[in-house]
Amino acid sequence: MTCFLTKNLHFCRFLVFLQCNNKGVKILVLTETDACCGPMAAAFLRDYSMSNEVVSAGRNPIQSVDLLMVEAMHECLIDLDHYVPVDVKTIDVSTFDVVYECPEIESPRAVEAYRIKRDFIKNEAFTFFKSLCLRQIN
Repeated sequence: MTCFLTKNLHFCRFLVFLQCNNKGVKILVLTETDACCGPMAAAFLRDYSMSNEVVSAGRNPIQSVDLLMVEAMHECLIDLDHYVPVDVKTIDVSTFDVVYECPEIESPRAVEAYRIKRDFIKNEAFTFFKSLCLRQIN
């Protein structure tokens, strides 16, 4: 198995590419709480490809998602109203092809700040998705 490790200090601390196939990639988006940035990134990654399976989880999940995040995602027509944060300890991580680890980005408690965070995460998720596609082609 070949492992590639890259760093992007703006958003992702580590992108670990484990194994990919033409049937789609199984991606784990890993955050600390799985209450904001992780669910957003996972939702965008799901939108970019129907063949990829994307799951978001946290090391120390909290009971519910951030409501301002839900409101900001509604503006992109993505419904995370009923999303419940998942504990990574309940997931078999070895079944994933890619672990996409990102921090929960702190921001002021205002919808506009969450819109900026959402747009940043959307761009970073797209950049990650493009790099994943290029690795599958090569």
